[in-house]
Parts: sequence; structure tokens; C-alpha cells
Amino acid sequence: MESPTQAEIEDKLRGEDLKIWLELWRAEQGPAKPSALKLIASAIPFPTGRSLRVLDLCCGPGDAGRAIHSRFPHAQVDFVDRDPFFVSLCGAVNRRDGIPGRTLARDLSEPDWQKDLASDYDVVVAVNAMHWFSMTAAAELFGDIFQSLRPGGAFLLLEPVGAESRFASGFNAWQKEQPSQHKHEDWMRFWSRVNALLGCDYGGYLGEPDQNRIGDKLSVMQWVDLLRDASLESIDILLRDTEKVVLAAVKP
Repeated sequence: MESPTQAEIEDKLRGEDLKIWLELWRAEQGPAKPSALKLIASAIPFPTGRSLRVLDLCCGPGDAGRAIHSRFPHAQVDFVDRDPFFVSLCGAVNRRDGIPGRTLARDLSEPDWQKDLASDYDVVVAVNAMHWFSMTAAAELFGDIFQSLRPGGAFLLLEPVGAESRFASGFNAWQKEQPSQHKHEDWMRFWSRVNALLGCDYGGYLGEPDQNRIGDKLSVMQWVDLLRDASLESIDILLRDTEKVVLAAVKP
């Protein structure tokens, strides 16, 4: 059986309760994410009445971009993801909520992923995205993001994070004692419903993840170094908890 097309997925979603899908996604992402998204939106260094141009990379259902739009109601948000299901779900929610902008299927591992996108975004946001790529690919993507921003534009990202090697053993032991932000059953509940809707093992069509992907190996400062190597400045650590970091940077 071939992978369902985006048009077929959009057709199946038309009769679905989008609120339930978003609730399942919030549960799958864990209870800490909404406050992190609110922080990201709050830290954007522009007046809330401004008509921002925003790019949400690897957007999933689009919760990061919509969190920004909730604080900047005149913003135009472009959403990009390689997964046809997420692109379809994101587009359906954006149409329901009247979010201006485009929702596009793009694979960030392809060299032309920026085709037809702007080169003067005020804000680019990437949430739980860059760790799926190798260090080399992530460095290239940060360079692409730099080119996508206008001077003074802000880049905000949330990624899983580890500890520096000298502190990793103790940190990892402590981390195991902390409540997990994610539950396997929530992951299963979301993706089982996707499979049931589409009538297939949808995850199998997306291919295996990059074996050289970053994952949760990088420390906070290694993420900061990637931003610096991309010529981004005013880098700040907005949040660091047991599992993730939120960073912000500006194009000079």
C-alpha cells in the first residue's frame, strides 16, 4: 500500500474534531511544553501590535506558530513541515482559527527547502526540530535560518539537551530521579489514532531517522556554539530544565 497523499489526508481530516487532535498532541508533547511556548512568544523583542512575518520550522500541528500569533494577532505565519499529516492538520487548524500565512510541505534536508519562502522574516521559531538532524546538517540549517531573517530578526528554538561531559554522569543520575515530561502511552495514543484515521502504519512511510542525528546529546553551550557559528548574536538561555533548553538569538 502506498503512502496516503496530502490530498487524501486532508479529505479524511475534514470530518474530524480538530480540538481532540490538538488535545492528543498536547498530551503527547508533555505538560511542560505550553509554558515553554508562552515563554518563546513572550520573549520576541517586538511590539505586540506589529505585523510580524514569522516562520515556524518543522511545525508539526503548528502550536509554536499559533502561540506566537496569539500574542501578535497581526502576525503572518508560514508553517513548514515534511510530514503530510502534520501539514494537513496544521493547515486545517489554521483555516479554522483564521491564521494568515501559508502551510507548506517541505523537507529541510533538501537544498531547495526555502524555495518561495521569504528572506526577511522578523521571527523564525524551531521547536523540537533541529535534534533530528546531524551536526553538519543542523549547522547548515542554522545558516539557512540566518539568511531567512531580516537584520534584527529573532530566532528562537527549543531542543532536548544533555549536560557537558564532565557533569553528565551526575546529571544523568539526577535526571532519572525526576518526573518524566513524556509518557509512552500518550505517544501511542496519538499515533494509533493517526494510523486508524489513515488506515495504515503511517510512521513506516516516513522512513528511519538519521542515525547520526543530534538527539539529546548536546549540552546547552554546544547549542549556543552552533548559533554563534551561524553568525547569530545576543544569544540568551531563556530556559533550561531537566530535559530541554530554550534559546534566543538575533541576526545583527
